[in-house]
This record gives sequence, C-alpha cells and structure tokens, in this order.
Amino acid sequence: MAAVLVVWGNQDLPWTDSAQAIPPSNDGHAHEGLTWPPQPRGITDIVVHSNPHEEEQDRTIKKARKERLEQKATRGTNALKGRFAHAAVIDKEDKDDKNDKNRGTVVSEAVFFNHDTNTTVEVGFDADEKIVEVNTRAAKDYQPEITEEEIAEAEKLARKYFARQGSKKKIAGLKPYGILAYKPEGNGFYDTRVIYVSFHKHDDAPPQLMAWVDLTNQRVLQVREELQ
Repeated sequence: MAAVLVVWGNQDLPWTDSAQAIPPSNDGHAHEGLTWPPQPRGITDIVVHSNPHEEEQDRTIKKARKERLEQKATRGTNALKGRFAHAAVIDKEDKDDKNDKNRGTVVSEAVFFNHDTNTTVEVGFDADEKIVEVNTRAAKDYQPEITEEEIAEAEKLARKYFARQGSKKKIAGLKPYGILAYKPEGNGFYDTRVIYVSFHKHDDAPPQLMAWVDLTNQRVLQVREELQ
C-alpha cells in the first residue's frame, strides 16, 4: 500500500484535451467511395438526424447570448465589481415567450462567483433580457460549479506552492485536474471558494500530488503527496 504524506500550509498553465487523429484503417478493405459513417451497400430511406452546420450555429447563438447577459449583469449590478467568475446561464422558462405574463418574471439567470466578496451572485432576467432581480448567497450556503479559468488559477497557485517546497521537479510534466472542494466532514461548502487540484502522469494514472486551494484568500490550505 502506498505511503501518504500530508502537509498543511498557510500561505502555470491552463490545459485542454484535444481529440486525437484516427489513422487510416489497416484492415485491408477498400473504403474509396463509401460514406461516413459506414452504411450497408444498397441501403435506402436514410434519415439524417444531425446537422453539423445547425449545431454549430446553435452553439454560436448560445455563446453570444451568454456573453450578452454577462455584460448586462456586470453593468447593471454593484454585486459584480472586482474579481469574479461567470459560472453559467440557467433558463427557467421559455426565453422566447415574450408575452405580457412573462414581463418582469425571471426566465433566465446568470450565475457568478465573486471572489472579492466571497458570494454567489444570481442575476435574474426577464424575457426581454432586462434585469429584474439580483440575489447574493454566502459561499458556505451555496456555490456554483467551478470554471476552467478558476481551475487554471488554482493550478498556478498549487504549482508555485510545490515549487517553494522543493517539489518543482516532481510536478513538472504532470497533468492537472480540478473540482469544487467540499468540507471533509459532512456535506457542505467551504466558507470560501476552495478547489481541489490533483496532478497525474496521464488521464488514467492515480494522482501524485494534490492541493486544496483557497481562491478567495489566494493560498494553499493543504497538500498531499502519494509516495511511490
């Protein structure tokens, strides 16, 4: 059984996984002139259920709407001044239904986490994309899922911490992964924005170094090392 080293403390790079190219098949069969995905020869009445162009267009529209609501929220409320992360846009009703009964009613919600005030901020929009309510919740009561930007920030703080502790060579080349951390005892959020970051040789490898990073206070709370 591997030994474990746990250290408590006080006190660079985001990543992406890209799809790997698939080499041509070596099965010896001729594939020229065949459709993709493969279909039996002579098949008829083919129904195409996906349209890549429409799917890409839909993603573009959703991205533009998310950015538009984020800009309106940051301009329209003082709860989003300083350092914050935009977590998500949540639709509560049909955003295209703009009849009178939905005016003034929250149909969409832009959710943020403000690192300066240590609060979750929920900005509600009506069907006309006008702000109708703003709610703030303490970190200990509720936190949205972390963003890629927050994971990258936590990774950077963790790498600096391990480097100061003499583990720069150990962490070099390891792949980081991050999740929202919860209190070790019971089911609950931390009082601050804490992200658990683990470092691995590859996707299927167990973690070698781990850190609990407090983004609110910009410090590492705890580290752990799996001794080989």
